Amino acid sequence: MYIRRFDPWKNELCSCPTKYSLNPYTGCAHGCIYCYASCYIKDFFRCREKPRIIESLRKDIKKVPIGSLISLCNTSDPYPPMEKEKIITRRCLEIFKEYEMKVLIITKSDLVCRDIDLLKDMQTAVTITITTLKYHEKLEPYAPNPFNRLKALEKLNKEGIPTGLRLDPIIPMVNEEEIEEILQLASYTGVKHVTTSTFKPRWDSWKRLISVFPNLSNKLENLYLIKGQRIGNSYYLNSTLRENMISKIKEICISLSLSFSTCRENLPNYINSKSCDGSHLIEGEV
Repeated sequence: MYIRRFDPWKNELCSCPTKYSLNPYTGCAHGCIYCYASCYIKDFFRCREKPRIIESLRKDIKKVPIGSLISLCNTSDPYPPMEKEKIITRRCLEIFKEYEMKVLIITKSDLVCRDIDLLKDMQTAVTITITTLKYHEKLEPYAPNPFNRLKALEKLNKEGIPTGLRLDPIIPMVNEEEIEEILQLASYTGVKHVTTSTFKPRWDSWKRLISVFPNLSNKLENLYLIKGQRIGNSYYLNSTLRENMISKIKEICISLSLSFSTCRENLPNYINSKSCDGSHLIEGEV
């Protein structure tokens, strides 16, 4: 069954509402060095369609209550380059529309604008991830240009499709200085909600980050491996540092009239929205 309840690990740090998740593709072509999914999905950076995905989805969807919330996607991107020809994600959306599902799209691609005609007639919201403007070639070597993502947010909002920004991960000494600029640019596009989180490396993403920013290796090692903490398979910054970083982002969001939430930070007092993932936008709430 390709469509399943979100958060199969039942992680205590997850504050998402009850929802289902679907990844039409296995793996991801964006090559983001900070990605956590590469540690548990084999050959992750080679994107491929799931076998018999549409046929299977038509069977699986009948087991999901009508009107349920579907998150698309959580461990891959629903709009990899091959989607232009495969059109698998669009076909999934057509099925969700048929069964009156609410759909939260999470992507780094402006290709989502191709499906505006379909999304306008659905209960949906689109959240686009923008991590950096300055270092995108290092951090996200094969992902669409972040300025094209900003244009996509603007276009979606003009078409009446509610949008949110995923500003994550925040990596100390790498993209911290860009936070306010990204938030301001996103607010200009019409974004109403922001979800943010700090970088929580697993060992493979840690090694990739250090190889790309070797000049920061000692300082990052001190923050994560010496003064930080390990939770499960991930390395976290210490709670005081995370809280300070998150509070600054929240203050900027409030000044821009954006609702705000964190992801798996265990900082409930820093969530001022009706959902952490932005799914409340589907109901027209802010």
